[in-house]
Amino acid sequence: MDSRWREIIKLLKHADVPVTSLNLATDLKVSSKTVRNDIKGLNSLLRNYNITIDAYKGKGYVLNIKDEEDFRYFLQQYVKEEIRTVPNEPDKRVDFLMEKILLQTDYIKMEDLAEELYISRSTLQADLKIVRAILEEYDLSIEHKPNYGIKVIGKETLIRFCISEYIFNQKPVFMEEYTHWLKMLPEADLEIIRNSILKNLRKHHIIISDISLQNLITHLAIAWKRIQEDQSIQIVHEELLEVKNEKEYLVAKEMMQEIEAGLGVRFPENEVAYLSIHLQGTTLTNSVKEKENMNAVVHNDIQNLARDMVKRIDAKYALGLSSDEELLRHLSLHLKPAINRYRHQMNIRNPMLEDIKRKYPLSFEAALIGVDILDEQLDIVVNEDEIGYLALHIEVAQERRKKATSHVKRCLIVCASGLGSAQLLQFKLQDKFKEDLEIIGTTEHYNLTHQSLNGVDFIISTIPIELDLSVPVIYVNTILGDSDVMVIERMLAKDKSVFASYMRQKYTFLNKEFETPEAVIRFLGDVLMQDGVVESDYIDSVLEREHYAPTSFGNLLAIPHPLEPKTDTTFWTIVTLKKPILWGDKLVQVIFLLNVNKTKKEDLKPMFQSLGKLTDNKRAVMRFLECETYAQLEEIIKTM
Repeated sequence: MDSRWREIIKLLKHADVPVTSLNLATDLKVSSKTVRNDIKGLNSLLRNYNITIDAYKGKGYVLNIKDEEDFRYFLQQYVKEEIRTVPNEPDKRVDFLMEKILLQTDYIKMEDLAEELYISRSTLQADLKIVRAILEEYDLSIEHKPNYGIKVIGKETLIRFCISEYIFNQKPVFMEEYTHWLKMLPEADLEIIRNSILKNLRKHHIIISDISLQNLITHLAIAWKRIQEDQSIQIVHEELLEVKNEKEYLVAKEMMQEIEAGLGVRFPENEVAYLSIHLQGTTLTNSVKEKENMNAVVHNDIQNLARDMVKRIDAKYALGLSSDEELLRHLSLHLKPAINRYRHQMNIRNPMLEDIKRKYPLSFEAALIGVDILDEQLDIVVNEDEIGYLALHIEVAQERRKKATSHVKRCLIVCASGLGSAQLLQFKLQDKFKEDLEIIGTTEHYNLTHQSLNGVDFIISTIPIELDLSVPVIYVNTILGDSDVMVIERMLAKDKSVFASYMRQKYTFLNKEFETPEAVIRFLGDVLMQDGVVESDYIDSVLEREHYAPTSFGNLLAIPHPLEPKTDTTFWTIVTLKKPILWGDKLVQVIFLLNVNKTKKEDLKPMFQSLGKLTDNKRAVMRFLECETYAQLEEIIKTM
């Protein structure tokens, strides 16, 4: 059973509702026809285990497990098959080759590799061309020696970085889920490494994340293997002296001594120094007591760096975070190890990155703006994983500010049926919305002109009101129904009004055909330029922003925008495509091009929150793609 079949089973197993062939095709990056053929083949296999994939017309596919015991047996069988199967797909062969040549220091003959993979020499050459391109990203290369074979050459620190990043950090976080660990170290030896790390972290009151712990275990496992093969780290004398003066060097030395005793291997002094650099690059290396005194932990220059980053973010997005001392403290604590990681080419993996980009797009964009300061002042260019962690700090700060300045909506009830029905409506509303809505009282229609509306967000009325009032009016039935509740919920959430306020019929294009993201951006940019809405540098600015990090967020959605605000008002330019296109590493079929007011600083969080929710709403996106008119699109927005 190939990997795509396994992925189909996984997707169907975790789905709460039927999954369409289009949804499966999008996730797997294949055609719907390929999905249907795969399911036909899968059903032939699954019936042996009392399992079927049932198709429901107009709804999609459902995995029907008739016996959980049979299903567990099936999973055991296919997992065993996966481990022993020789990779036969190009991307899997590339992974195999990367692991093979990185974890072996001796030359490997080409004919041995071809024979092991059951492929021709020409196919192997094609695969190795891809491998060479990947290695180039790590400043490594393949040396080919006649009669000996091939091997990876380059700086030892970069080889280890590549092993850690490409082989291990693409796998799950926790050690129990690794199958490749067994090929490198016996489980008992890994336990010695893990226990030594944990013992000394606790002894010296050093706190690190689970991911950082896994990174340290990975580093030491790689170091052990490389030392066994006489491949040790080289550190210049001046840098060694500098590292030895740090607290982390003492901790690293004690860790290494215990591991040496347990594994019967000697780690050279340079390896101790290299481990201490890794410790400096952990996400949090200070005790709770030390954190109370920031100056004892983080130098003033890093604190100033954090302040400059937040000022830059506020200048662009007006989030009001510059006075948040807690954010500045957390950013400073994060920046200290982040700068160490960059300077020593340490890898950090952010397993939450895709979720952060999808659910907190405004915070991710803010972090992108903030890291420009690192580039300008320190010549440091951080990757998306690091930006994702910074975005989390910004999101927490925004939530903290939202809580501190939250304003519960206040409403006034207008009811013509008398006090009893007005009070009943009030009790029903209080029971339904509890802390989300404050009812300041009830009034009759005739008294409305004498009623102060200061502090009132909207009126809930059971009768028509023709007066010109300063606040919106929501009309409901005296006996509150489900549709009435939905109208009030939308007023409280504001999601729909947010969508409506940024949409423009003139700048909405449905069922277009484009082949590339750049073609989409140039089309939309040209429309805006022809109308005189943007200047000539607009398209280049949007494309430059895409260069930093693709704005595809999953669920067929992309949200491109220029680096800086370029328009006089804030609105969306929307396009849907007949067929999905590859945008970064994701398929995209719905594009919201964001245009932000360049003169007026406004709260953009509701807009980004609405788009963020759309990235989780597969049904809404699929309905968008069915729309042939702007009116149909508006109707879908109303029912979201």
